[in-house]
Amino acid sequence: MINNIINPKDLEQFKKMVTDVNRIVITCHKKPDGDAIGSSLGLCLALRNMGKNATVIIPDQLPQSLEFMLDAFDVVTFTFNEKRAGNIIRNTQLILCLDYNDIDRVDKMSPLLKESKLPKVLIDHHLNPTPAFDLVFSFPQLSSTCEVVYRILREGDWLQYVDKQVASLLFVGMMTDTGNLAWSSSYPEVYEIMARLMEYGIDKPYLYKQAMDTVPLNSLKLHSYALLNKMTIINDSIALITLDKNDLETFNYKTGDTERLVNRPLSVKGVYWSTFMREDPDCIKVSMRSEGDFAVDTLCATYFGGGGHKNAAAGEFYGTMAEAVEIFKKIVEKVKTDN
Repeated sequence: MINNIINPKDLEQFKKMVTDVNRIVITCHKKPDGDAIGSSLGLCLALRNMGKNATVIIPDQLPQSLEFMLDAFDVVTFTFNEKRAGNIIRNTQLILCLDYNDIDRVDKMSPLLKESKLPKVLIDHHLNPTPAFDLVFSFPQLSSTCEVVYRILREGDWLQYVDKQVASLLFVGMMTDTGNLAWSSSYPEVYEIMARLMEYGIDKPYLYKQAMDTVPLNSLKLHSYALLNKMTIINDSIALITLDKNDLETFNYKTGDTERLVNRPLSVKGVYWSTFMREDPDCIKVSMRSEGDFAVDTLCATYFGGGGHKNAAAGEFYGTMAEAVEIFKKIVEKVKTDN
């Protein structure tokens, strides 16, 4: 049984906001993952099925591994067409903010959203949303923003606008944001919702293959190199992988090529905490994964200005790779002392 969890007054307010407008913009965070793009596209298609003029604008390029989700979908990429994206945002009537809790997470798009006086609705599952939104649907206890979207459609009596394509997109987001139900899924309702989505006739083996088990050749080579040459395991239980700009250039790195690399060390017996650091043009990107009761969201929030879920989180460090590694070593020492 799927329980209703959304505040009825908030849901009625949202339904009225949608009913009263025609032009709607949907945004997600930079470097969109499966949940960000799945929830954005899924909700967009549902709104189009209602007859709304809905548009998805993503901050930057979609990872190659998720391009199959577009399927000729006319997404606007801000970094490729700032003028068009800006015109759409300035001429819309409602802005939906999916899978992020802070407007700064849309990167170079953020000034446009901050300047806009239009209503902004947050639909998300990350902790501590900022007070920048007019209406907030925030459920950190849920598996994914895709699950939040499904619940809104279900509790809002909008399931008639869900079709096979919408269900497929929401399913991919739930699957990728839980590591195919490896984390953030320790409650029965997440399985029931995925079963409901499967009732639309989605091709689950195809979706899994494309989203979870297909990578470009250079990505496979980069993963192999990183595990062989750039991984350190501390005390047989803590793993660190670092890739600097030279490593990335050697393997012709493209957005998404290191996806799920941080998970790989957890397959080693005894390793319960894995950290991956990648040197991006503007920062060191930090990703953490863990098993059991060891929480990495608080570590990412405290030391790298990020957050996420108990066993899957990320952040950023503005400095050198060497400095980021030194901070990591201090965290390890503190964890050892505290335990």
